[in-house]
Amino acid sequence: APDARVAAVQKIGENIRVRRFERIEVTDNGLVAAYIHTGGKVGVLVEVGAQKPDTASNEDFKQLVRDITLQIAAANPVCVGREQVPAELVDRERAICREQVPPGKPENIVEKIVDGKMGKFYGTACLLEQAFIKNPDQTITQLIEEKNKVLGEQIKIRRFIRYKVGDEAA
Repeated sequence: APDARVAAVQKIGENIRVRRFERIEVTDNGLVAAYIHTGGKVGVLVEVGAQKPDTASNEDFKQLVRDITLQIAAANPVCVGREQVPAELVDRERAICREQVPPGKPENIVEKIVDGKMGKFYGTACLLEQAFIKNPDQTITQLIEEKNKVLGEQIKIRRFIRYKVGDEAA
C-alpha cells in the first residue's frame, strides 16, 4: 500500500523502497504460513498442501508447517526439489565439481565423482533433501513421510518464498 509506505517514511525519516513482493494463497487444501527470522531480517512464506480439508486445522500439521518455515529461513534452500533447480545453476555447479576432480581420472570415474558432489549440492540447495535443523539425522522428505503416516495424509510443500533484507530483486 503506497500510503503505508509514505507514512512509514515520514515516521522513520528514512526512504523505504519495496523492491519485490509476492502473494501466496493456498490452493485446494493446506496452509500458507509466514515466519520472520533473525531479528526481522529474513522472512518466509510457504504453501504446504494436504489432501483432506480438516488437516489444516490439525496441530501436528501446523507444527510441521512452522518447522518448515524455520528450515527455509535458517537453511536457505534454492527450491523445493531437484526438478526446480534452474538449469543454469545445475550447469554451473557441475562445471565447478568437474574442476575439483584431480586430472588424469578416467571419464566414467569423473562422472561418478561429479554425480556424488552434485548429490551434496542438492542436499543443501533443495529443501526436501536438506537435513532437518531440529534433527539432522532426518531429511525434510523423511519428516514429511513421518507426518503423512501419523496424519494419514499426502502432504506436499508446494512453494516458498524467502526474502532477506538487503537482497537484490531476482
